[in-house]
Amino acid sequence: MSDSQHGTYRVIDIPAPGPDVLAEFEQLPRDEFTGGRQRFRRFSQYKMAFDSAGGDWRLELLPHRPFLQPRQVNGFVGGVQRPFEPLRIDPTPQIAAGARALGLDRERCWQLNVHQCRVISAPGIRGVSVPEGPHRDGHAYGMLAVFGRHNITGGTNQLLPSGGGEPFFEVTLMPQQALVYEDGAMWHHATDIEALDERGGHRDLWIVAINPWEQRKYGAEFERLALAGDGGASVPTGA
Repeated sequence: MSDSQHGTYRVIDIPAPGPDVLAEFEQLPRDEFTGGRQRFRRFSQYKMAFDSAGGDWRLELLPHRPFLQPRQVNGFVGGVQRPFEPLRIDPTPQIAAGARALGLDRERCWQLNVHQCRVISAPGIRGVSVPEGPHRDGHAYGMLAVFGRHNITGGTNQLLPSGGGEPFFEVTLMPQQALVYEDGAMWHHATDIEALDERGGHRDLWIVAINPWEQRKYGAEFERLALAGDGGASVPTGA
């Protein structure tokens, strides 16, 4: 784990996914909220707790709700409820590896947002990785996991000081690698992808947000606060 003046981050290897996980990237619905034709996505939310008997983290799928961010967090599409279709795979092995790498408190429960995405680049389609540009998502921790890179350059993940500036860390993640980081202490970004030729190319990844359960970004109360313009919206402690 790297601990710098900017916060904690680390690149890790993650368990290889099964063929069912990889096949799902071929069937993702188009994300209609990114202002282009380059992104496909599914989204689900989970409660995560450490299973002492099993010796590892376990995930509980939460009832499906739209994805929502406050406008203060996402100036591109914040304040908009985005009704993505849910994941159809089990992300537990890879996310548990991220939780172990971050050293999450095993005595606490955690709430996760998990996005399964494909970004494409093709003639007439720019491979924009992050439409909102360098940013912070307003979570405690984040995890970016890559499962495929096909016929592309770019897609380099960058960590930047809070408020922006020159990246202090850059990495081009290969399949079965992930970047875990302290979202509250830094900004992050990823460069656009570009196909190597006219056949096009793509990058397959998960974007995972991690928060303590008592500060979860989930449910009707969080959505009420986010829509009301509370940039630090989370469910109040004890709710």
